[in-house]
Amino acid sequence: MTTETTDRESIAPLVFLAYDHAPGTYGLILSDGMDATGAVFDEHGHEGGGYDWEAVARSAVRSRTPELADLVAYDCEAGMFVAHGKDAEALRRLGVLLHEAHRDPAVLAAHIAAADPDWFD
Repeated sequence: MTTETTDRESIAPLVFLAYDHAPGTYGLILSDGMDATGAVFDEHGHEGGGYDWEAVARSAVRSRTPELADLVAYDCEAGMFVAHGKDAEALRRLGVLLHEAHRDPAVLAAHIAAADPDWFD
C-alpha cells in the first residue's frame, strides 16, 4: 500500500484521499468530469449523477472485484459520487475500475447494463 494520502492524478477525474477529520478513513470522490460521460448514461435512460455512478461502482465491484463489496460504503449525492471506508487499497482498486469506466464508454455501458435497476436513483 502506498503512503500517499491524496491522489488527484492517476485516476483523474476521481480523487482518492485520506480524511483529516477521521484518521484511518479514506474517500474516493467524483464530482468534476461527470458531464463527460453523460451521453453513455443518456443512452441507458439515466442522468449520470452521483447516484448513477454509485450503481456503476456496485456493478463493477459485483462483476470484477466482489471481495471489495463489504469494504466500501457509499454516500453519494446528485452531483457527487462518494465512496469511503477504512481500507485504502480497496478504495484505490475501486478507483481504478471507475477510472477505466470513465475513460472507456464501452466499459461504462457494460457496467450500467449489468447493474441492478434498483441501484439507480
